[in-house]
Amino acid sequence: MVIAGLNGGVTLLRNDGGNNNHYLNMKLVGLRAGSAKNNHFGIGAKVEMRAGDLYQTTVVTDPNVHFGLGSRTKADVIRITWTNGVPQNIFLPGADQALIESQTLKGSCPFLYTWDGEKYTFAKDIIWRSALGMPLGIMGGTTKHGFPEASDDYIKISGELLKPKNGEYAVQVTSELWETIYIDKLQLVAVDHPDTVDVFVPEQFSPPPFPGFALHQVTKKYTPVSATDGYGTDVLPFISKKDDKYLAGFKPDKYQGVTEMHDLILDPGEAGKSKILLLYLNGWIFPTDASINVALSQSEKLKVVSPIIQVINKKGEWETVINLGFPMGKDKSVIAELSGKFLSPDHRIRIQTNMEVYWDQIFFSNGIPNAPIVSTVLNPASAEIHYRGFSNSYKKGGRYGPHWFDYSKVDKSRKWRDLTGNYTRYGDVLPLLIESDNKYIISNAGDETSVKFNASSLPELKSGWKRDFMIHSVGWVKDGDINTALGGTVLPLPFHGMKSYPPSEQDTYPNDPELEKFFKEYNTRVVTNDGYRNVIKNRHN
Repeated sequence: MVIAGLNGGVTLLRNDGGNNNHYLNMKLVGLRAGSAKNNHFGIGAKVEMRAGDLYQTTVVTDPNVHFGLGSRTKADVIRITWTNGVPQNIFLPGADQALIESQTLKGSCPFLYTWDGEKYTFAKDIIWRSALGMPLGIMGGTTKHGFPEASDDYIKISGELLKPKNGEYAVQVTSELWETIYIDKLQLVAVDHPDTVDVFVPEQFSPPPFPGFALHQVTKKYTPVSATDGYGTDVLPFISKKDDKYLAGFKPDKYQGVTEMHDLILDPGEAGKSKILLLYLNGWIFPTDASINVALSQSEKLKVVSPIIQVINKKGEWETVINLGFPMGKDKSVIAELSGKFLSPDHRIRIQTNMEVYWDQIFFSNGIPNAPIVSTVLNPASAEIHYRGFSNSYKKGGRYGPHWFDYSKVDKSRKWRDLTGNYTRYGDVLPLLIESDNKYIISNAGDETSVKFNASSLPELKSGWKRDFMIHSVGWVKDGDINTALGGTVLPLPFHGMKSYPPSEQDTYPNDPELEKFFKEYNTRVVTNDGYRNVIKNRHN
């Protein structure tokens, strides 16, 4: 099993061995299968090479991999499937290249694109709380996995990102990572409010019970009077406004998603003297994955510490008062109630973690406004699933920004090794999104569900008001990492009320005539691994 986020790298050396005798040498740098220690080669990785009509494959047993090209002077594509299943494609490899795999975003959540009046734009990732079969650690000699409950979330969509088109609000829900997605319900909530008020919902990761539609109002934002890291460096410019300039600079540890322990010390100034004080943080997280979690559970040397808030106690020492949680993916708001949490006149707070969390904006609010709010729930008017492919990704905000996605640029080729099984057939799927009833869309990597909401039922927007939105989603996600429990197949299906995943003997999908009808009508698209296996073998120039 591979147990690192940086799975490895490869140096490509193409040489001429004489007339009509070309070959390609590769030197792999990775991790030994089954070991938690770094070494110098990716034993067990599978390497495939295609050059014209020539196809070769090998399983790595030595760091030096050799392919003969015959009279061909170049390869068209090389695919390395590392031992946790992550593919790395190298197209038209040139000679004397050193290619190190960068951090790989591979799972697990659907992407939401919204019509902004001109184009579809990436808005948020959703259903982030669910991680079926995700190993969390070893408890009592057995592996502990993530909770089995469906992710039931409200995520804010700014009004600037969603505009009506022909009397409808249109969104695209895509499956672009290495995962199977089970979407049981989708709603759009229009939130009308005075433009002097901003609205937020908590978007931090937390176990059930989930907060539901917990709307927060903010009339005035108080930027910290000072913000320093653990070394006393002024970092206030990074968190004073939402500008895609992220607070970073902490040193990565040996695994993706884990860094050195780092501190952020904030002084609320006069705002901290209020009896009511809330903290709002906007940012994103690059998470660990199943294989990394397994590696971490094998050692006592490194433990992941979720963000905590500490305050100064009467002894002048930092004391933990809140488990803050972390953003559920990209561009998410984390909200903490600080009222009554201070233990001394010193109202500075310290946020401490070794997770790879990047903050964009942080502010305080010292009131609970009671402005009039008009919320209107919209159920889908239409929904249709089809194959689309994968959006071009880039780093928003530079080196420390999150992966972002350009909907206008799409690659229709297969990207991941599919989880095998029966998926929802393409076409109309509206009945599957109306209720949380275990009748859900099962979507594969590359699938897209186009959903529209009728805007005519919304009230007229009052003068001096603005309209934001919340997307309400209910569902599960299971990624394809080799260390995800049952991560190679669609089955067993999740359901509301199950106690564990992998399911126990008592966790049996409900035996119901309506659900049987649902299976026969919708779950008829059979997906195997043939497409992934053959995409390199059958690739043409």
